[in-house]
Amino acid sequence: MLKFTFMKKITFIYILCSCIISVFSGCGLYAQECFPKEKLLSHITALTDFGERPEWSNDGKMVYFIDKAGGDLWSVDIRTGKTSRITNPDDRPPGHGFYRIACLVNGDLLLCCGAERHRLYFQVLDKSFKKPPVTIEGGGWDDGGEGCDEGPAVSRKSMKIAWTTPGQLQIYSGDISYKNGKPAIINKKLLVDYRDIVTVDGEKFGTAIESQDWRPPKEDELIFSQYNTIWIIVERNKPTAVAPDHRKNAATESNPEIDNNSGGCEVLGININTGRIINYSKAPDIYDEPEGIFPDGKYTLVECNKHQPQGKTGTIDIYKLKLDGSGDSKRLTFFADEKGYRASNPVVNRSGNMIAFSGSRANMDAGQGCGLFLFDLKKFEKTEKSRK
Repeated sequence: MLKFTFMKKITFIYILCSCIISVFSGCGLYAQECFPKEKLLSHITALTDFGERPEWSNDGKMVYFIDKAGGDLWSVDIRTGKTSRITNPDDRPPGHGFYRIACLVNGDLLLCCGAERHRLYFQVLDKSFKKPPVTIEGGGWDDGGEGCDEGPAVSRKSMKIAWTTPGQLQIYSGDISYKNGKPAIINKKLLVDYRDIVTVDGEKFGTAIESQDWRPPKEDELIFSQYNTIWIIVERNKPTAVAPDHRKNAATESNPEIDNNSGGCEVLGININTGRIINYSKAPDIYDEPEGIFPDGKYTLVECNKHQPQGKTGTIDIYKLKLDGSGDSKRLTFFADEKGYRASNPVVNRSGNMIAFSGSRANMDAGQGCGLFLFDLKKFEKTEKSRK
């Protein structure tokens, strides 16, 4: 047996602890708990061993993500796998954290911050990452300013955004502008309102909605989710507040985390010039939530459970939905075929050749993940062709 001096023992223990910590601290090592490594197909690789809600940088070299719901913003270099923490808890109020990230066309990051994911406010982080995030002029929902429920839709060619107000009952559009270095939202316009019950192909929708993506290349259409879930109304003492809802389960508090999204979800698109709405998924009893749109605008990625609809959102995987109104879709991931796992929150890079997505355990809350993965579309398509 080796005999260590006291100092050598200390050094050995330090090195051992460092190695153990590195395995669990996001150093690009594989997280077995997120999905069995031996089950990964050749076109899918593990990128991080922690994190959720990925977002591509404009140049496609980095993926931004949240370490946990209400946590901090990180980045990972897709070539080296090196992760870097970007934000600091000291730069925001106690109990507040980040839930969503969106990369603006100018390289700045639009962040959704707050104490819980259905009642957030906007902040903008300068692309230099040398300054703390700045809250949008006017403050958040509770300050009488803009509130955000879940994440915004961000243009790939302008500073235009769309967002859902707390309660998931209205969707607005606007532009991010800077006044003396402070970000603000201008040109605000109401796009979708739950009170104007949406009717598509004879089917009426009057429930929760959520902005997702501006459809390229024209970006005159907003892709959004229409959930078969009736949320509790979110009120505030302001003239422009959402009007009270007299339905049986209406109240004056924020949404509770109860069996939400347990029913279906449709992929809808609204033309911002004509107001025409199209149902692209056409599967009311299936969960189809749009996530990342392709740069040509012909397809969008969706979280879908039609392979195991009885599992609700605990069995979702990633599908590619054709945006032609046919409802045609193709399954891309098969994480849910392994009991206890699922894949979620996919986003496509600007070149349209790579997808970043979250691995997740089936019992996690909606949107939560335990690591990021990369899906190489070129490798996938090559493999598909070889099978034919």
